[in-house]
Amino acid sequence: MVTKGKWIKRQAAVLSLGVVIGGIGLLYPSQIELLELAFVDAAQELRGPRRVPDGITIVAIDDFSLQQASNTDLSERRDLRSLQHWPWPRKIYATVLDRLFACGVKAVAVDLLFDSPSIYGPNDDQVLAVSLKRFQPKVVLAAQVLESRGAVGGLSLLRATPALSAALGTNQHGLLNGFQDADGVIRQRPNTYATTVSKSLGKNTPLSLGVALLQAAELPVEHHVKWDGWLPLLDPYGPPRTIPTLSIWQLLEPNSYAALKESGQLRDQLVLIGPTATSLQDLHQTAFARGAGMPGVEVHATEIANQIEGRALLFPHKSPGWSLLLGVMVVLMALASQRWERPLTRLGLLTAIAAGLLLLSLLFIALLGLEVGLVSLSAGALAAGVISSAGATLKLQWQKRRLRQSLGRYLSPAVAAEIANQPEEADDILGGRLTEVVVLMTDIRSFTSFTQSMSESGQVPRLVERLNLYFSEVVEAIHQRGGTVDKFIGDAALAVFGAPIKRSSQVDAKAAIEAALDIEKRLAKLNQHWNNKGEKSWEQVVVLSFGTVISGNIGSRSRMDYTVIGDAVNTASRLEKIAKQSNQTVVMSEEVAQLLGDQWTLQNLGLYEIRGQKAQHVYAIKSVHSKVKFLNESSKE
Repeated sequence: MVTKGKWIKRQAAVLSLGVVIGGIGLLYPSQIELLELAFVDAAQELRGPRRVPDGITIVAIDDFSLQQASNTDLSERRDLRSLQHWPWPRKIYATVLDRLFACGVKAVAVDLLFDSPSIYGPNDDQVLAVSLKRFQPKVVLAAQVLESRGAVGGLSLLRATPALSAALGTNQHGLLNGFQDADGVIRQRPNTYATTVSKSLGKNTPLSLGVALLQAAELPVEHHVKWDGWLPLLDPYGPPRTIPTLSIWQLLEPNSYAALKESGQLRDQLVLIGPTATSLQDLHQTAFARGAGMPGVEVHATEIANQIEGRALLFPHKSPGWSLLLGVMVVLMALASQRWERPLTRLGLLTAIAAGLLLLSLLFIALLGLEVGLVSLSAGALAAGVISSAGATLKLQWQKRRLRQSLGRYLSPAVAAEIANQPEEADDILGGRLTEVVVLMTDIRSFTSFTQSMSESGQVPRLVERLNLYFSEVVEAIHQRGGTVDKFIGDAALAVFGAPIKRSSQVDAKAAIEAALDIEKRLAKLNQHWNNKGEKSWEQVVVLSFGTVISGNIGSRSRMDYTVIGDAVNTASRLEKIAKQSNQTVVMSEEVAQLLGDQWTLQNLGLYEIRGQKAQHVYAIKSVHSKVKFLNESSKE
């Protein structure tokens, strides 16, 4: 039974992830919002350009107009020659207004700040004032809020000069300002800024330029979002110049103006006059325009178009409750994924959930105009996938290591590693099966008398030490050749080649005889070591048999061992007696000798009756170094 404390300890990484994500949301809400807003930009760009509603036109002071104006020194028209230097005389805008209204426009907003007297003299302002008075209240001029920082911070409002303001009438200004997010991108509607600063500047603070233009045209304006806590964002229609744009030069040059008026293109249009030329530096980062920048006049035109469509892309402020909920949901997703053991399955599942949440967020933005915070949840799901799959990987590695250590007691390291690397198949590999194996058994000659002698002289610890040293050499020789140590029986060791990992019988026989010869060499080295210390040598026999056995984990619920059962084991036990009788060290059954072929020189010890089997020839290794065929010596009856 898993206690609460153990469960918490096991799930420490997942719970910590939930705390971290919830903490990030609480401590860094603006960074979370920027992540969401950046996705909104990507979603808008992925959706692609949209159709702009009818009724909006930008009259742009563009690069073409500035180039044309700079080359008017030889023009026959005196008013055009005055355009050679920026800023242009204000009487030029009076001309533009006259011509726009002559073309039948509804209302005009000028995205230029006339907060100081004209550098061309009072008469220049007077010409524009006359035009403004003629078309009021259908003209809106720009105003701007200055934000001072430092020890004495505050806000101040810049409007058109008193002469122009008087001719304009009341409430005919529109703010140029807009909120800029921490990454330098303008996303909020400019009128949101106007509403915010009005709390400090008072109720007479102008609305945004776009909203003021809508009011001048007597069109409906939605000032407030229907849902509390949701922020209306601009929803751009595409890259710069997506909103219909005319060069101001088309209104200034007589022939172009005549053609424009004749076309009726400007009839019933809301017109914004403003700079788009790069040199005039009124470019801002927005969706679709991160590099080149979008002209400020087009930002205001976007707000107008959104208002006309009744469209709002709504974005929620992240509350502390949302951050906590985000942490909890990430933990729940990570816990739910734990029903799958495989790390890649967990990672793939939670990655798919993260991708699904992003797709759902895209659909909400594109179809409903809502950004509901699924991006941060998607990032959390991906983080949960990484943590959960990492935990599963560590658990799997720990299981493999534990399985390898457990199997290492009786399997060779290579075989143990092979099984540990596929633990899900370990039960099949180690389960009961019928298989052909080569059995190897070692036994020490006269070990009983040696034990009695050591016991009488009080050297039992030394006896155990020698026996452990001997078995260590036996096990290493067997493991190096892929054998499996089955058990130790007193001074005897039993091993098999061919279980639990099956190779060809010839390969197993070759590995077994090599292990037997290696054991013989290792005992020779041990004997030399013991002789140097004045201790007696040991003599051994190593026997090999071949046959079909039952292999598998056998035992009780509390203790199990991997072992083999069958005639091949019994044969090995009986071959041991033959080896001692014939005074041979390495002895094998006839089937093993046949599997070895002509790779070793074997001595035929004769024909022996083996209980439970028919009589068969028994063989011994005669020489380790020479490779000749079997020596068919006379049979022993």
